[in-house]
Amino acid sequence: MIHIEKLSKSFAGKPVLEDVTLDIHSGETVGIYGRSGIGKSTLAKILCGVLRPDAGTVYLDGEALCAPGMAYDRAAGLRIQMVYQQPYASLDPGQKLISGFRELIRYHRLAPGRKAADELTIRLISEVGLEPDILSHLPRQISGGEAQRIAIARCLLLSPRLLILDEATSMLDVSTQANVLALVRRITAGTCGAIMLISHDLELVEHVCGRIYMFDGNHSLKECKRT
Repeated sequence: MIHIEKLSKSFAGKPVLEDVTLDIHSGETVGIYGRSGIGKSTLAKILCGVLRPDAGTVYLDGEALCAPGMAYDRAAGLRIQMVYQQPYASLDPGQKLISGFRELIRYHRLAPGRKAADELTIRLISEVGLEPDILSHLPRQISGGEAQRIAIARCLLLSPRLLILDEATSMLDVSTQANVLALVRRITAGTCGAIMLISHDLELVEHVCGRIYMFDGNHSLKECKRT
């Protein structure tokens, strides 16, 4: 589903990614492991179109998504969504949660009217384990764990082919981490979507991922052999 071929990226002449190649298949959970600052988030931002690579190509379902000589395919890129470490950053602090969902649904034409949009929203937040009354809250009125689930539900609105979790559970306790990851895997499995879990927590990655790629000292990725 995702093929990344010889991807490289530097900042001010300092390499962050070098000759990165990997594949992500439908329905699997892939772990990207490495210390902070090694290039994990840079890879995620290229996949989402926030950054452009210096070299290499990213393919989605066999079609080029981004490369140095082409603009990022925004329409296709909607099928890749990312949940960040700080969930509040994706929420408007002055906007009630329901308004944020309505805005996204209207912009992407995901439902024919407000009633249908609200029904879709309630279904999604129920799938991530939240009650409908949370939608009347402002972001500052909910917990970090609740904000993380809201961020996941917003991404799932677009039925992504790839959901990237960039240290997205690091602020949660261990039991909540496990619950959230199990929940995301169950939901994405229904659409044959894949998950990329980016983390510096090797124990977590080993526990939930079928395949693991690790950054080496040269800012390249190598697949770890499972024992």
